[in-house]
Amino acid sequence: MNLIVALKAEASPLIESLSLSRAEGSESFPLFVGDHCNLIISGVGKSRASAAVLYLRERFPQPNQAWVNLGFAGHGKLEVGKSFLANRVMDGESGEAFYPPQLIVSKIASSSLLTTLNPLAEYPEPIGYDMEASAFCLSARTATTRELIQVVKVVSDNPANPVESFDRSRAASLMKNALPSIHPFLEKLEQLASKVTPPTELLEFIEEALALKPFTQTQRHQVRKLLNQANALGLPEEDARAILESSGATREAIHELDLVLEERRLLS
Repeated sequence: MNLIVALKAEASPLIESLSLSRAEGSESFPLFVGDHCNLIISGVGKSRASAAVLYLRERFPQPNQAWVNLGFAGHGKLEVGKSFLANRVMDGESGEAFYPPQLIVSKIASSSLLTTLNPLAEYPEPIGYDMEASAFCLSARTATTRELIQVVKVVSDNPANPVESFDRSRAASLMKNALPSIHPFLEKLEQLASKVTPPTELLEFIEEALALKPFTQTQRHQVRKLLNQANALGLPEEDARAILESSGATREAIHELDLVLEERRLLS
């Protein structure tokens, strides 16, 4: 599982509770690792969140891992300290929306979440407000399947307790108090990830396919994702291999495979 957390104060209780250790050779971002979990402290903002996802994707390229953006958010209705699971993540600039599939039964409340460039002094709607989630979702889509991309937030401010009055010295304790409700969700998400992990035979085929052409690192991730989809949609491996082999340039090969899969997506 990969956790993207913006601030050290948010991350510290997670690092302790998950028994994570600082990883060596992670100059770009503070990175903490454990047996089944990687946590990166991204910094605030969409560009930092996106860069953190890409960094983890390159460093830990295993397919179908769970990805979670976890941290504080303002909310127009929920009380401070309340956890919520984002069922719709909207980007305040582009208007694009991402809908994390709600496959896990959880006691955590659900709420829409709007990602903005700057902290808001007001809360115009009874939804969450943060500065990273939409970029996280967009970037994580290149690394895993949609059901394994989730956003969990803890309310740090609301109309009765506006962001300018937030006491940063309480940040760690606020997150620590929320963990009993968050940990069961993370455990269920990890269980879900283990169920969708490709079998060894498929992983071997994917590696063979990647050796057919000089794909870039970004293209390799695209090919992995498409070949996992091909398996789920019932496209025979020999057909997928033939498409990659018969196409000329790497970009063309990816495009041709995506076109074939699009026909099957429409029929599924």
